[in-house]
Amino acid sequence: MTRSDHDPFQLLGAAIQENPRLATMLTQIWRQLDTADQLLQLFTGICRALAESFPKSAAQVLQQQSSGDWKPVATAGNPGKVRSQQIDQWLQAEISTGSPAAVSLPMDNEPQRLLILEGVESLPSQSLHAIAQVARFAVNRFIENQNKNDRAQRLKAMLNMVQRWHHTDDLVSLLNEMAQCSTEFFSAERASIFLWDKAKHQLIGRPALGVEDGKLVVPDDKGVVGAVVQSGEPRRVDDMLGHEVNREIDKQLEFHTRSLLCVPLKDRKGKVFGAFELINKKEGNFTTKDEQGLAEVAVHAAAVLESSQQIAELTESRDRIAQAQAAEIQLIGESLAMLELRRNIDRIAATRLPVLVLGENGTGKEVVSRLIHYQSDRRGQPLVAVNCAALPDTLLESELFGHEKGAFTGAHETKAGKFELASGGTLFLDEIGDMSLTGQAKLLRVLENHVVTRLGGQGDIEIDVRVVAATNQDLPQLVKENKFRQDLFYRLDVVSVTLPPLRDRGNDILILAEKFLDLFSRKARRPLPQLSTDAKSRLLGHAWPGNIRELRNTMERIAFLCDRDVITADLIPLETMTGPHVNQVPAQLDLATATEHFQADFISYHMERTGGNMAQAAKNMGVHRSNLHRKMKQLGLLDEKE
Repeated sequence: MTRSDHDPFQLLGAAIQENPRLATMLTQIWRQLDTADQLLQLFTGICRALAESFPKSAAQVLQQQSSGDWKPVATAGNPGKVRSQQIDQWLQAEISTGSPAAVSLPMDNEPQRLLILEGVESLPSQSLHAIAQVARFAVNRFIENQNKNDRAQRLKAMLNMVQRWHHTDDLVSLLNEMAQCSTEFFSAERASIFLWDKAKHQLIGRPALGVEDGKLVVPDDKGVVGAVVQSGEPRRVDDMLGHEVNREIDKQLEFHTRSLLCVPLKDRKGKVFGAFELINKKEGNFTTKDEQGLAEVAVHAAAVLESSQQIAELTESRDRIAQAQAAEIQLIGESLAMLELRRNIDRIAATRLPVLVLGENGTGKEVVSRLIHYQSDRRGQPLVAVNCAALPDTLLESELFGHEKGAFTGAHETKAGKFELASGGTLFLDEIGDMSLTGQAKLLRVLENHVVTRLGGQGDIEIDVRVVAATNQDLPQLVKENKFRQDLFYRLDVVSVTLPPLRDRGNDILILAEKFLDLFSRKARRPLPQLSTDAKSRLLGHAWPGNIRELRNTMERIAFLCDRDVITADLIPLETMTGPHVNQVPAQLDLATATEHFQADFISYHMERTGGNMAQAAKNMGVHRSNLHRKMKQLGLLDEKE
């Protein structure tokens, strides 16, 4: 193995040097990550970037279907058909040169996929490996981000679903409500909840359309549901395993089951007392994500059904979901600024006051806003986010306050606004400084009166919402420039928290870097690399204009693209080495006084960055701790007791 084969950075660099077209092509692929909303859109962008970079070439992505067949899901140019024998060979080789060339795109819990390139027989092997490296990284990162977003959306939707159960008292209505919510949530045609009558060896399922009393009684040892309650394990059946379905029930219900997902319902002691079943995914088959999601729903459904005190159980179930979401939110750092920030959040969360979160882009304003919500007594209620910068005046009123059916062209149904959806919980108004003056006036009225009126509606709707607003702009300056309403500023700025920029957080930079490096190394399934001393110095010396977001992306690229055991400074892809500066010294001072001023500012800066850790500050400045202590004493930077 050559060094360039071993080191992805050198591989990309050498490939681009050999074939400059790759630079433009790789940049286009990278940009797809910021513009693609769906995975198929990303595949199309990758194919287009490849086809446009090489004359008379074509590209396509093939995906294996549940039936085992392969189908093109994205194309560019005019690619030809491929033979099944070729596909088997390409899968074994992972990267195949020639015409056509092929690259496998392996991902966990995803269908098998191949990237096929035609008309590139003259492309060097090194260039093909570079294309494979970037394409796999782009797809991997997109899926990781998509899974994370899906997980967050599922938790929010699940929380809303459990809240709906809160308003249902009798058992039959509760089972019907659970089934209806679940069919909507998982895009299924039907759902049933089976309770196990062990004494009679029966399973009683509700709802059951087409059956008298809406109740289906089946033996507890038949079909997929019987297998689930007997084994206590989930089962997933698709159209290839239809023989496992109990067709007697299909005949009784005059229904045809194509796909089925069933998970057990267990009590607090882990004993099975029923099963939760979904039938017929509307598009395709039920997935691993669906199975995991239904298992989570079943936990909360079981908590409601197990006891006659359903309301108390439901509240506990709701809190578990909120705790699961809160557990995913972390405010990392040990600097004095972060310790103070955490203390402030603890105090603020316990109140119902509106909060204004300030800070540069990428400092974590959304994370802080979510922490405030999930540490408050509103944690079991919705957290609704609105990006004010993305709301033009024409959409603002409908989006925030809702509209009635027929209120304007295209209003085909009544829609609740964000304030209504967040009632009882928290409304997060991101980028509040970008809202228009017209929008600010409408927002102020709602904050003062606590009522909204839907567009096209007549009556007022009372709302109980805690508002958390965030911005990276200087709102007092915008007020002076008449770009932000002063009365709205005072209404929002009851309590404010300011997030420090990363460059002012000292060793938090290294704590965060190692945290991100560990996270992405596990995702890349590689051993955790170590940061060398010069790498740490480079991280500490960088200005981080993109703050935590920039640091996270930097560590992600290192984890996926560099396979060294030790990360040195030259492997850290930072655009500049420009770091923060200490205060300038007035030119009218004499040299001795100016020197003292500079030394005091320089030492104070490093002491602040290290949270008062003199040993670390001395190390960062390249001096011995005793020399630093003596100099600080000379400059009057130490208390007498020190």
